[in-house]
Amino acid sequence: MRLRTKLPPRRRRAFGLAHVMLALAALLGATLLTLVNVPRALACPVCVSPDKITLSGDGIAGTAVVTDPVVLAWFTTAQFMGFEQRAPIANPVQTGTGVEMTRYYKNSGVPASYWSLGFDHMRYYPGAPGKPGYIFYEGVVDAANNPFAQALNLDQRTGKWYALTSDDDQHMRQLLAVAQGRTLANSDVPQPATSTRPSIGVQPPFSIQALRSGWLPVTILSAFMLVLVATVAYRVLRLRRHPRMFVVDEASD
Repeated sequence: MRLRTKLPPRRRRAFGLAHVMLALAALLGATLLTLVNVPRALACPVCVSPDKITLSGDGIAGTAVVTDPVVLAWFTTAQFMGFEQRAPIANPVQTGTGVEMTRYYKNSGVPASYWSLGFDHMRYYPGAPGKPGYIFYEGVVDAANNPFAQALNLDQRTGKWYALTSDDDQHMRQLLAVAQGRTLANSDVPQPATSTRPSIGVQPPFSIQALRSGWLPVTILSAFMLVLVATVAYRVLRLRRHPRMFVVDEASD
């Protein structure tokens, strides 16, 4: 005689639009959180002019602070000891202790140390009469600055010597003149930095430029919203045409 085991009653559970909307809402929240944080991490706040530069050493009494935006315009990481093409050189012959200079930034979304301690520092040594000088790049001043330094390959320049171009040296001498309270002769005043922008080949990586402009996050978010709307519309249409498709049988507890 075969015994039949009585199965517990089964109940029907609707698996439809509400569940889809909940899952898509969670995905949307995660996407928005990512888009809010990515630009802060990659937007390159040090690709613009520093908010100030401090200088100390040969010919400077104490520590001088320069905040003139016109003078500082040349000293972005895009064109002065940053990610522009510049090969290191062998140790040059230098005299004295040089001039220690530190770049500071006060942009939103960067560590407080960028302003309190500075972003990076280097030491300038003048060249022979009529010749450009040199820079010994000392690197970032705080470990919190490493992410941006590594993204721009600045960490690969730490502890190396670099020869300045004539334009670099002219702007460097203008910076020193301001720090020392001197006035350059008209023939020695460099052209504004905006007239000598670096070439396309030394611009920030495309991803950084896109995030700085803001159009990439907006495009990603718009595409996600389009997919979200299309998915919901498809679900609604299918549910109306096939209402039983989203109903499953499930054993009750």
